[in-house]
Amino acid sequence: MSLPSLAEVEHSDWPSLQRMCETLGLNPKGRSAIVRMRVADYVRHRAHPPSWRPAREHQAALLTRLGHPDLAERVWESTIQLEAPAPWVGLGHAQLAGGFLAEAAKSFARAAQMGDASGELHRAEALAAGGDYQGAATACEAYLATHARDLRALLMKSSFLARSGFEEEANKVLHTAAELHPEVALIRRTLGFALLRTGHHAAAAHALQEAVHRDPKDVDAVVGRGAALLLAGRTREAIGVLREALEIDPKRADALNNLGVAYLAMGRTKSAAVNLERAAKHRESPRILLNLGKVLEEAHEPAEAVRAYEQVLKLRPKDSEAVAGRKRVGVSAKARRTPRKRVASPRKAAPTTRRKTTPSSEATTS
Repeated sequence: MSLPSLAEVEHSDWPSLQRMCETLGLNPKGRSAIVRMRVADYVRHRAHPPSWRPAREHQAALLTRLGHPDLAERVWESTIQLEAPAPWVGLGHAQLAGGFLAEAAKSFARAAQMGDASGELHRAEALAAGGDYQGAATACEAYLATHARDLRALLMKSSFLARSGFEEEANKVLHTAAELHPEVALIRRTLGFALLRTGHHAAAAHALQEAVHRDPKDVDAVVGRGAALLLAGRTREAIGVLREALEIDPKRADALNNLGVAYLAMGRTKSAAVNLERAAKHRESPRILLNLGKVLEEAHEPAEAVRAYEQVLKLRPKDSEAVAGRKRVGVSAKARRTPRKRVASPRKAAPTTRRKTTPSSEATTS
């Protein structure tokens, strides 16, 4: 005998309520409210909520999250069925968590063969975890064959190509992602920095300009654009952009460093020294200190230049630039201290050439 639900009891009419009483062996006499309460109390006391037990696939997923991939792998294997790719994906994740990368890649590939295209992306992650970035990029490409606009797959492919050493191809994929998803400003910024790393300075400045246009307070994009302009030889524009970055964050050491390099390129040694000293106060970086040492040499302050080079050697012993700079400044100072000997017939001195100080070619500090 099946019990009626409380909803049925509540909304049943009087004849139905009487039939319920007869079926349940209850007294059907009395006012309708009393009879209805009598039936409802009987249902509440006799009804038992169905016991819930998680399905085996739920148990396996939970075991993986709890850090028991070996147990999860056994449970997933017991759920595998023909034409069901989901257990293979779960099994792959359990194998991946357990460190069995080759087995995980095979499980994900099996899921992809059975119709779950996302298995290719999971396989890409497993291959990348094992260091096979080129294989991971190929797996992403297989997924993109049917999901050409998928942003996650595009970004994964670009990252794996860059790690494989194919940076130009990675930039092309990023450019495609930016064209397909113009609403995502972060892609333009990522593309700009990728172009900057690969030496495409003008293109990097353009991409970062678009990122800044979408978010004028993105100080990283502003600093990156200033660096790209500086490396592209557009020094005056770079100075203006770097000043804008410092208006947003006056303590940005990389912006101060690059502004100092830009001023040095313009022949404004004093302004270059001021900005590089400020940068060194905010970040004790070998690159900033080397730039500062070169500017101080240009400003004919050998003692301060030697101090900057010695700071570099404390951070990075045997740094070739710092060793050469300290030696160069020491020889120059010694020459100034040594008195000239008087000769009977003085010769005409050969014209001296001013040593050109070359600022760092790096856009950001290392």
